[in-house]
Formats: sequence, structure tokens, C-alpha cells
Amino acid sequence: MHLTTPPAPVRLRDALDVAAHFRDLALLEREVLAIAGLDHRGQLLCERRLHGHAFGVSATPRDLLPAVLAAGAVAAILVHNHPSGRLAPSDADLAFTTRFREAAAVCGLQLLDHVIVASGGWLSLRHAGWLELP
Repeated sequence: MHLTTPPAPVRLRDALDVAAHFRDLALLEREVLAIAGLDHRGQLLCERRLHGHAFGVSATPRDLLPAVLAAGAVAAILVHNHPSGRLAPSDADLAFTTRFREAAAVCGLQLLDHVIVASGGWLSLRHAGWLELP
């Protein structure tokens, strides 16, 4: 688990940008959950990655929120990989997304999307209808 600040300005305008920025996760053999903290223009302020095992990452919103709030983010995007190559979200993925969105809202942070990346491509939970924006 580590927090990084990007060396050059990076804008994450949509799920395609997110998938491209986090493409390194797609071929990993264990799950990694990442969060991207964004300013009001969609510029990446920070990212944090939590490393798990082949079938998941044990995390709570509390593991991710402090880093993006400390960076001054107003919005966030969750990203994680599926080492299996399958893109469909699990029940645990959907439950975590809901819990995170609720916790983030209490802190004034908007969850814009949760993107799953895998060897077979990527999936935006927002575009697939599993995450509605307020």
C-alpha cells in the first residue's frame, strides 16, 4: 500500500482515461484496489493502491478516504483489477462501491466511477448502470 503523487498533470475525463492510466493492473496475478483523487477539473491529485491476493482485497472506505481528502480531492474514482480476466463485478465489488460512495458523500467527496480492469478489457460500473451519480 502506497500513496503517490503523479509527476506530470494527468486528467481522467472518462472511464477510458481511467482504464488507460491503470492498465498496469490488468495483468497482475493478485487483486489491487486503487483510488484516484481528482480536483474539480478532473486532474489527478493522488492515487493510492492496496494490494490483496488472487481473489480480493480486504479494505474499507477508511483505508482509502484519508489519502484523497488530505490531497484536497473533491472527487474520486475507484479502480481494481480482476486477475481472472472476467469483467463482471462480484457482489462484494458492488457492496464495497455502495459503502464507499456513502462514506465519501459524508466527507463531501463525490465518487464518479468504479472501473474494473482485466486482461479482457475494462468495465465502468457507472456506464453499466451499477453506480448512479447523484
